[in-house]
Amino acid sequence: MIALTTLTDSRLASAVETSRTYRNFGPRFAPTVLEIPTLYDEEDAREAGKNLCGRILAQLGPRYANHLLPRKLTVTKFPMLAEIVAREAMRSPFLLMTINGANAVTPEVETFIRRCAAALRRGGAALVVQLYGTSKDEQELSSAYRCLKQIADESKIPIFSIVVELNQSRGAGRASPNRTSFTHLAALPNTPA
Repeated sequence: MIALTTLTDSRLASAVETSRTYRNFGPRFAPTVLEIPTLYDEEDAREAGKNLCGRILAQLGPRYANHLLPRKLTVTKFPMLAEIVAREAMRSPFLLMTINGANAVTPEVETFIRRCAAALRRGGAALVVQLYGTSKDEQELSSAYRCLKQIADESKIPIFSIVVELNQSRGAGRASPNRTSFTHLAALPNTPA
């Protein structure tokens, strides 16, 4: 059984480097482009995922560049688009989901994540989950967390999780990590009001 692991940037960066990545057949010193599918349910959540990918890229160094493939969770209603995201997940080092931990995962989304989990397993990739709308202490009690943990256990894929707070009052959508679980990233730059 694979346990749900608390996410740290360096830990996920190490997982990305050890998974198979596709190199560009271009100039000799061209960076490897990591295509990272991201699923989100709100625009502020999209920004939180973008910030996490930026921090992971900083950990990996100049050998890598990332190309985000953002999609709203409503993509699960369209079978052809859902299949495209599942294929993208198989070629990626991880699938990033930023969702509200206070809400239950809908059956459509659960079925879609199960299909993506099978693709992640075939591709040797991980599932990265950012939960907002819940506290770190209540993370294990949230239905979204339990559902994703069960899918990961059944699919035998590595899963990383973090609780983030979306800063919706500023309008920039910048996520600040929960101080109890991510103390080394407390100095994120603030956006002007």
